[in-house]
Amino acid sequence: MSLSVQERITAIARAEPERTALVGFDADLAEQSVTWRELAESVADGVAALRAALDPGVESCVVVEAANTVAAATAIAAALAAEVAVFPLNPATPQAERDVLFGLLGRRFGHVHVVGGPSPVATAPVPHGEPVAYLLATGASTGVPKISAKPGPLRYDPARTPSLVIRQTGWRTGQRQLIVGPLYHAVPFTVFVDALLDMNTVVLQPFFAPQWTVELLRRHRVEWVQLTPTHMREILKLARPDRESFESLRALLHTAARCDDDTKRGWIDLLGPERVFELYGATEGIGVTLARGDEWLARPGTVGRGVLTQLRVLDDSGRPVPPGASGTVFMRTPQRVGRSDYVNDQVVRATPDGFATVGDRGRVDPDGYLYLEPRAHGTINVGGEKVDPDEVEAALLAHPAVVDAVAVAVPHPALGSVVGVHVVLRPEANVRKADLAAHCGRRLAGYKIPKHFTFVDRLPRSAAGKVQRWRLAAGHEGGAPTR
Repeated sequence: MSLSVQERITAIARAEPERTALVGFDADLAEQSVTWRELAESVADGVAALRAALDPGVESCVVVEAANTVAAATAIAAALAAEVAVFPLNPATPQAERDVLFGLLGRRFGHVHVVGGPSPVATAPVPHGEPVAYLLATGASTGVPKISAKPGPLRYDPARTPSLVIRQTGWRTGQRQLIVGPLYHAVPFTVFVDALLDMNTVVLQPFFAPQWTVELLRRHRVEWVQLTPTHMREILKLARPDRESFESLRALLHTAARCDDDTKRGWIDLLGPERVFELYGATEGIGVTLARGDEWLARPGTVGRGVLTQLRVLDDSGRPVPPGASGTVFMRTPQRVGRSDYVNDQVVRATPDGFATVGDRGRVDPDGYLYLEPRAHGTINVGGEKVDPDEVEAALLAHPAVVDAVAVAVPHPALGSVVGVHVVLRPEANVRKADLAAHCGRRLAGYKIPKHFTFVDRLPRSAAGKVQRWRLAAGHEGGAPTR
């Protein structure tokens, strides 16, 4: 059985009209609920409005200002139901970056329509290309915008919704789930789309606040949630949650960035290893790996084995390396990856037999478990010695006063570089730089110990929790200094 998005939403509304579909918050943070009947009616109105506004002879893209609100979620659902390509946009995107993104969209679509706002000037009609269901921005860790496209139109198939990898993370049809990350980011967006098709009740948190997240999990008896390592770390350190708040939670899925060992173990202790899952993948859709908590405990640091994904690690000459050796991670899935996956000229590297990479480095053990390593451009070179920033950051995060940290290379006249760090402390913490250096000295070799410390209120991270290193200016500046 295969249904269009509009058919699926209509079918759910007929079967469960008063069941809650969405829970959101207004501008005053007053809670509001939407039933499936109300959602179906709003989606039908949105479909009619889009069809009236768009020229059927011109391939169009609908841009939705994707805050975590009922209005944005409904607009996304309407575009999917109208079978018009939808692009969720960060509402805080500055005009210069909007111009770049709209320019990229204009290469692919004859018209770009912004819901509820002024649209860019339409281009000349272009021939219809392959149908697109939705588009997602990527490149958050580099600052270079890219847009990847999901082929469409979207269909509901109970055997394929959600994907096999997501279903292995404790997902159940009709579950209650919390979306913490913003809808304009890849994973929150895609799990929202799956939730929409799978009759789930979705609670939309407008912005992340650790204690509020814990309260929403408890109050709505949430069964499934996706978080980033940054969310996880701040909940543990700032909200100090208890097990009772998570009684209803069947599964936590974390994605997007490397999770430090202390945070990972903290959540495994809190929930139990069978309820903690880690997914590694990319917006480009070249493949995924999955690790459950017990697998991680047996192999600390792994991001799991491929799910419907073959892994291959190649050296700089493109030759396979033996198990346990490091190189560039390539992945292959049954779905072909090619130039049509992008709306611009940025493409993933691929081998002639269909393996592709986004440039991540790692190794695969004899049992097929993948371990990621820092990319070459992220490594700090201290007088010829290589320093993994993740190792330095993990050492700092083990200090009870540290909430967040990032390690960077700081120029040095003799050594070329030394390690510098930006550190976010607990609000009530009172710790000296020397204390942190001594703490690191008990865990790291001398050349890895940070020589420069900057205390900041926050770090420049993307919605996925990835550090936006280009926002940390040269010379160890940036962030929001506080102490």
